[in-house]
Amino acid sequence: MFHRPIARHRLFFAIRLPFPLARQITEAAAWFDGPAQKLRPEHLHVTIDILDDHDRVSTALERDLKAIGDAVEAAPFALQFDTAVGSERSIALRPRHKNASLAALHQRIAVARESAGLSQRKGYRFSPHMTLGYRDGAPFTQAIAPICWTADAFVLVQSHVGRTRHDVIGRWLLNGDDDRQLTLF
Repeated sequence: MFHRPIARHRLFFAIRLPFPLARQITEAAAWFDGPAQKLRPEHLHVTIDILDDHDRVSTALERDLKAIGDAVEAAPFALQFDTAVGSERSIALRPRHKNASLAALHQRIAVARESAGLSQRKGYRFSPHMTLGYRDGAPFTQAIAPICWTADAFVLVQSHVGRTRHDVIGRWLLNGDDDRQLTLF
């Protein structure tokens, strides 16, 4: 008897870049042997926080995650990725320098998630990057022309694992105050 595999759902908070920029990045990514190895532009993102995979997403879990998004306040901030890093199985863009605003957004989401009694994915460690695709190849690190944009929102994504489908189930504008802004006078 044939059994269908159980559908897996991966939930994560992320920053998505503007679609025209995502399309430019995927078109310019020359490290891949073919287009099938690259992620589609609409899947490019920077993961902020991620939960373990689930067999199904309950209404209660979705409600709790949306409440976490509602509770987080942060100001828009600039992101810059200036290094391409290839492992034996993937290629990602990474920033050369830490981004305090991105780290603070991660911390705010993580604290709200923990307060809601939800755990992050086992083994997850926040390390800002944007995966471009998957391949088999030798590791490398290469400086690239900086890719910059202003993050003005974050999203809650439900990824249907193995089905190349991402559903955005929540979106929040970054329009709060940033306590760390410098005054000029």
